[in-house]
Amino acid sequence: MHLYANDIFCHATGYTAEELKNMSVLDLVYQEDMEKAKEIIERVSKGEAVFDEIRYVTKDGRVRWVFGLYAPFHYRRKLYAVGNYVDITRIKRLEEKIADSEKFYRMLVDNSLAGIYIIQKGKYVFLNRAAALGAGYSQEEMLGMDPFQIIHPEDRERIYTNYLQREKGIRTEEAHNSWRIVRKDGKIRWVLARARNIVYKGEPAVYVTTIDATELFEANEELKRKNEYLSLLSKLLRHDILNDLAVVRGAIEIKDEEMALQRIDKIVEKIYDIKSLEEASGRLKIVNVADIVNNIVEKYGNQAIFSLNIKEAFVEANEALKSVVDNIVGNAIIHSQVSPVQITINLFTEGNECVLQIADNGIGIPDEIKSKIFETGFSRRGGGLGLFLVKKIVEMFGGRITVRDNVPKGALFEVRLPLKSKVKEQSS
Repeated sequence: MHLYANDIFCHATGYTAEELKNMSVLDLVYQEDMEKAKEIIERVSKGEAVFDEIRYVTKDGRVRWVFGLYAPFHYRRKLYAVGNYVDITRIKRLEEKIADSEKFYRMLVDNSLAGIYIIQKGKYVFLNRAAALGAGYSQEEMLGMDPFQIIHPEDRERIYTNYLQREKGIRTEEAHNSWRIVRKDGKIRWVLARARNIVYKGEPAVYVTTIDATELFEANEELKRKNEYLSLLSKLLRHDILNDLAVVRGAIEIKDEEMALQRIDKIVEKIYDIKSLEEASGRLKIVNVADIVNNIVEKYGNQAIFSLNIKEAFVEANEALKSVVDNIVGNAIIHSQVSPVQITINLFTEGNECVLQIADNGIGIPDEIKSKIFETGFSRRGGGLGLFLVKKIVEMFGGRITVRDNVPKGALFEVRLPLKSKVKEQSS
């Protein structure tokens, strides 16, 4: 059943969101494509992402073609599927008219929103304006060009191998594929493509139709990232609050009312922090790491002696970065086993990275467990799962975290994140 449909999907099908919620996905499928639709559903239910085209019937009886990305994802241990569609009815009609008139064909092709080109003997021999525009070149520049030079290096060998198989006649069936291109201006875009073998001017060639699918791929990655993000929030909530509840229980048993009340206040504070993290929904923004460091230092100011050497550094993150700094500083205070604990924080930029170093003068971390402290399930008196979450959050922001010995003693955690410009924040 449909659990959600956006306004564009409702407009395209002619149904309201409420009507769609009472309909099966198969209720929209054109009868001749029913078996294909059932096969797609089965493949997605097995965890496979599927690219394919299919016909559906609108509420007023019109038959439309769409090219879709059907991707599975898990949320709260349940399997769901998300579908993203591009209407290709115009392209399908275009293909049907190719045989009718060369002149009419070229007019339609050149005005198509989809990129269409023909490769023969490893060169572009025909392409429409949309194909050239998508790559950032003129049609004149691309004619005769090696088409594989604009394909992203990580995808180039795979796509070139597919082309060679078609050129040699090993592959003859129509096929769908996706890859990245590097535009003339250096920007990277994703394309969805359909390729088929044809004869062009009496010789074998490959005919390709492409659609810019960057938004689809980015939306799918965002969905995966948010799903992982919400899972991390759940773990963070269980880990920190359960630890605090254990302390509250112990305080009640020894009748230490002040300790119990302090921990209850910490639980309330964590709940509000989690609420803020949930409201962020994983969305990233440009933040000043110096502001976060100052905030955490103010929070722990009476529990440690801080030495600060911080400069402004802007990264793309959200409220979860505060939890990263809080966790490292809090662990230093808890596990240092010295009084008073001295914490040194350095924040600077190095190349295109923001570097945050947090060091203490405690007993340090033994070499044999340094490689384990970021693993899930590892426990070092309450700090293990927290550091696992720290690592996952840092990686979500495109960074990395390491730990090493401080000099002359203690532990030093280093977080490196991609540096961003403050200008981006002001313009967004």
